Amino acid sequence: MINRTTNIMQKLILTAILFFCTFHIHAQIFNNNLSADEKARLENGEVLVRNIGNAKKISLNEINEEAESFIKVVKALKPPYLVEIIQKIPYEGNEKIFDTLRKELTDVESYVGIPYFGQRTQRWYDLYSSAVVLSKSETPETTNILANLEMSPFGIIATNIDITQKEDMLLYSSYNTEPVKIKDSGVKIVDGMTCAKTNAMKSFVYAFRDGDSIILYGLGGVNAPNVIILKDKIDNSFINRVTTFCKYIFSKL
Repeated sequence: MINRTTNIMQKLILTAILFFCTFHIHAQIFNNNLSADEKARLENGEVLVRNIGNAKKISLNEINEEAESFIKVVKALKPPYLVEIIQKIPYEGNEKIFDTLRKELTDVESYVGIPYFGQRTQRWYDLYSSAVVLSKSETPETTNILANLEMSPFGIIATNIDITQKEDMLLYSSYNTEPVKIKDSGVKIVDGMTCAKTNAMKSFVYAFRDGDSIILYGLGGVNAPNVIILKDKIDNSFINRVTTFCKYIFSKL
């Protein structure tokens, strides 16, 4: 009788430990930069858009090697323009999501057709005016693409895209391989100005399984002059486009 009671107690303790560990790991995916309201909205499946403007306000913890790698890159960049886009969806019914996501992200030419709403003009545009793939190489787990992406008011942005896909995980990253200048902005004083040096405009899309859920996480930042004459244009042209891109990709899954 004593042995039976002991076995039952041991099983209960083990169950409690496993529950605590599972809850603890889940709870630590996001930090306290997410408010209680934002966490509730995330649980309801809403897409969160957080124009945070500072790497210290990133809500995703460095939960694994992939997250740690790109979060450290963004922290080192110290971008005054930074946005997070987050959504949580069920894993059930979305088991092939990582294959679908890779397909959507590698179809660079289709970026042109993504609808983008200009806040300043209150008009709809294509997200990019043009998208030309210069080179593409693939392995079962990785894709590398060099492309010229044209985006007003910056003109053509030479871009490097890397995608890594593993079991229950995909990481997309992009950065500019040449300086980015403002072009045809309608304001003569800023036309021709360099707003981002090489490797100073970065975007990430990170999708991973968390138990019965999948976390879709986008992060985009640019180290550009934080001055009044440029702030609105960069916010409208870069931050809003990163947001549009992530929300569109998420909606295709």
